[in-house]
Amino acid sequence: MTSARATWTLQLIGGWRLGRGSVEYEVPKRQQRLIALLAVNGTTQRSTAARLLWPEGSDAQASNCLRGTICQVSRALPGLLIADAGNIGVADDVDLDLRAIRGQLDGSANVEGSAAAARIQLLSRGELLPGWYDDWVLEAQDEWRIMRVDALQQLASHLLDHGDTHGAVEAASSVLGIDPLDEEAQQLVLRAHLAEGNRALALRGYADFNSRYLSELGLPPSFSAREIFGRSFEGAQR
Repeated sequence: MTSARATWTLQLIGGWRLGRGSVEYEVPKRQQRLIALLAVNGTTQRSTAARLLWPEGSDAQASNCLRGTICQVSRALPGLLIADAGNIGVADDVDLDLRAIRGQLDGSANVEGSAAAARIQLLSRGELLPGWYDDWVLEAQDEWRIMRVDALQQLASHLLDHGDTHGAVEAASSVLGIDPLDEEAQQLVLRAHLAEGNRALALRGYADFNSRYLSELGLPPSFSAREIFGRSFEGAQR
């Protein structure tokens, strides 16, 4: 039996999951949407939450829907939410994956070694609420994607500058897993391969990326081979 004092664990990255101790909870979709909104946006005014979750109804209808859903969550999942007359949010002691990642990224981007590897793994975990298409979710997914790409690119650049070519490739390749046409990430991968002395791999990587970019967008990438390989590129291609 789950202890009443066990911590709630809420996962949004890679898919919805709510658990407490060893128990995983099935939550109706309406309640999921409320919990997810508060987890993504933080403590929110009740009126704002109602409009975002029930945009097609009147303010009164949305407010009634919100009130009923809060009551359902409070009964079924005690301690998960905190609420007062004007605001509602996810409780501070909930183990929330998105909050943990944001907290890590608020610190220095210049981590190395095992800390860098852990951060790459954390940021490579997946999309935010995949398969959800509410307007507020789509906006949050875009923000999450941008945050991941920026953090991974900064980390890849830092690792490359400090001689960790393997880590730089891992971080930059994770960006390409999110956006296969990201030019900055591809340049970081190529420069890391060159720093390792692996010119053949860098040349193949450039050719593959150039072909993919042309196929998808109908034009070459903005960076040239000479920028990456220097004047010797033409000779290497002969």
